[in-house]
Amino acid sequence: MTTEKIHCHPTIILEKAGGLLIAWVVILLSQAEGIAALLIEEGINQDSLPLILCILGLMLLIPLLVTGYQFLVWRKTWIYMDGTAFIIERNTLNRKKNTYSIAHISNINMEQNLFELLVHTCRLKLDMENASDADSTDISILLSLQKAEELKSQLLSGSQGGEHTSFAMDGKQAESSYASFPEILSHCICSLPGYYLVFLGCLTGVLLLLLSAGEVGSLSDLLYEEGEGSFFMKMFAAAIFIFTYGYQIIKRLMAFYHFTAYRQGNDIIIHYGFFRKQDYTIPVGRIHALRIVQPPIARLMGRAEARIVCIGIGDSEEELTQLSLCRKKEDLFQCLAGILPEFPASSLNHMRRPPKHAGKLYACSCLCWIGICCLLPYAVTISLGFMETQWDTFLLYAYLWLGGFLVLYSLLRYSCIGFYGESAHVLFSGGSLTKTAMVIPYSHIQHLCVRQNPLSRYYGLYRGNVYILASVVNREVGFSYITEGEKDLLVLKMKKV
Repeated sequence: MTTEKIHCHPTIILEKAGGLLIAWVVILLSQAEGIAALLIEEGINQDSLPLILCILGLMLLIPLLVTGYQFLVWRKTWIYMDGTAFIIERNTLNRKKNTYSIAHISNINMEQNLFELLVHTCRLKLDMENASDADSTDISILLSLQKAEELKSQLLSGSQGGEHTSFAMDGKQAESSYASFPEILSHCICSLPGYYLVFLGCLTGVLLLLLSAGEVGSLSDLLYEEGEGSFFMKMFAAAIFIFTYGYQIIKRLMAFYHFTAYRQGNDIIIHYGFFRKQDYTIPVGRIHALRIVQPPIARLMGRAEARIVCIGIGDSEEELTQLSLCRKKEDLFQCLAGILPEFPASSLNHMRRPPKHAGKLYACSCLCWIGICCLLPYAVTISLGFMETQWDTFLLYAYLWLGGFLVLYSLLRYSCIGFYGESAHVLFSGGSLTKTAMVIPYSHIQHLCVRQNPLSRYYGLYRGNVYILASVVNREVGFSYITEGEKDLLVLKMKKV
């Protein structure tokens, strides 16, 4: 393993200093009128020459200082490997030396933005296997493409305790592995979050309430209510609304451009992106859970998508956790059996239905929320006399609509819960509009917390959380209502690991 010391690519100076230089240019442009007036009024003569030189010197001094400092940092920063350690050493006035254990690298991400694509550089991002700083990238260095590939291969060899052989697909394999445009478009539509449908439902509900309350005679009256100008403003607002959702679809299409995921030995390789290309190499042993997600539209169409839970992936909006795009469940299980057989996703077909008496607990919870959100406010509005005003019908329908929504929400949550325990993995499912199932090895469960309220204690049911090694967003996995026997099985399996 080479111990050659290398620098980051020199373009990192521009990337580091670029933000401050742009801010300085903006400041100068905002003061350009005052500076120009000063030069014109004073004129260029012997008396004003020192002032002009001072202004010009200050305008040039800040960029020179910023660029010079970044050049010094780049020149005095070394990157190298020493045995099983990866070292980043900076020998500036305040010296700093970071030493990382190669064996604890969780994943390696190669990323390129538009500027880096043009200059043929690549940002190498490394995440270490620790929970303390799992919500940010531990190491981020900028290298040329060739050096990035070489360093990546050496790091993978060190983390796996052997030689890592690079794998390159030929043209036909690569073309067949890439997700086609129809597949990506289908995924983007089927994976729309549930709040899109909730917003559409709320908008429809408000319109129906206004129509039923007599505030609006018809939809045409709503559009043409205050003349032609109001109509065009409303149509403009509708166009903005449609454009916003269309932009989200286009953004997701670009994010999943040429998406592909395949298995190479003990590594999972994932590529995707158009404006921001990303290339992940994730050791299978660093994957702590598999998430099977069914957004509302996907549930209606019998589709699902797979995502991985791993430190360092999914911490930012640009980082996607996809292992598979949204596809038919049978096709998804077949794909996962080939790419990640360590996590038996097909076991979802054996998950048991909600346990006995779980429906009673959800019904009691629903009634409590209806009492708090509907009956209590209704009683308050009656006592204050609002139900005797022109808004009486509107308020009544609003409370009925809210009560119906709470009932529907409870039914959806009840229909999503499930549990299955086998020799090496436990499976939980939950959700409401979006159904999510988690496949978690017992060996990756660090902490189990179960709880009971008086009613669930009476029926002998438990709910709680398991905690795995992952980022804060994914570390806590909740489950709903398992029996005492299933709880004991879960504890027993954890103890045997």
